[in-house]
Amino acid sequence: MKLKLLAGAAMAAVFAAYGAQAQVGWYGAVDLGYHWPEGIDATSSNNGLNGRPYTWDFNQEEDWAGFARLGYQLNDNWRVELEVGYRGGDIESIRGGPNNVILGLCTPGVTRTAAAPTCGPPNGDTSSWTVMGNLLYDFMPGSVINPFVGAGLGVNTVSTDVTGQFSQVLLPFSATNPAFQNLSIDDDDTALAWQLIAGLAWQATERLDVDLTYRYLGGSDVDFASRGTNALQPGVFSGEYRDQSVTLGLRY
Repeated sequence: MKLKLLAGAAMAAVFAAYGAQAQVGWYGAVDLGYHWPEGIDATSSNNGLNGRPYTWDFNQEEDWAGFARLGYQLNDNWRVELEVGYRGGDIESIRGGPNNVILGLCTPGVTRTAAAPTCGPPNGDTSSWTVMGNLLYDFMPGSVINPFVGAGLGVNTVSTDVTGQFSQVLLPFSATNPAFQNLSIDDDDTALAWQLIAGLAWQATERLDVDLTYRYLGGSDVDFASRGTNALQPGVFSGEYRDQSVTLGLRY
């Protein structure tokens, strides 16, 4: 009986302030957390020796993400934000399917033999800077626990700095087509971006909320120019950057 009373009291405390109004006006927020890049499924502008473009997945390691937000509470339920976000991480692998005449990139400067055929990962990293305008809806404004959803539209600047060795080079070898060749990418591009947002806000004090936020980011294709050391020249790689993140933030 006491347990039921305690549970009822807890629920009452959570929803007691539901009828209260949210504070209309400006707020600032910062968020830190983790992100899971889905990788860039990229296609080259130049064809390989099989007459088809290279189709490689640029896979990035999971890493930390950070966001800063300046927002305005329009009324009890609606608010708008200007958000700047950063997502970084090392390149995990660059490789494609069997339709590619060259399967991907390996660790540069490593001579592979029959006794040591391992193809390690290329060197490099990818970073993303976003500037988004968000529109959010609070389901239970003024309550201690407030679920919210939203969407954002803006731009995403993606930078890629990678050096790798082609996983194989086709015969015949020559001075312009040696057995081991490298490919480097050091470029950035800005593209239209969108995101979907969902989360929970906990009202820690009258003026301070703690936000648990999930973001799913997508957008139009970004382009990266590549430069081969010899005969192999894939040209410009194009593909969409997609990412998922979960952050914990303070909103004042």
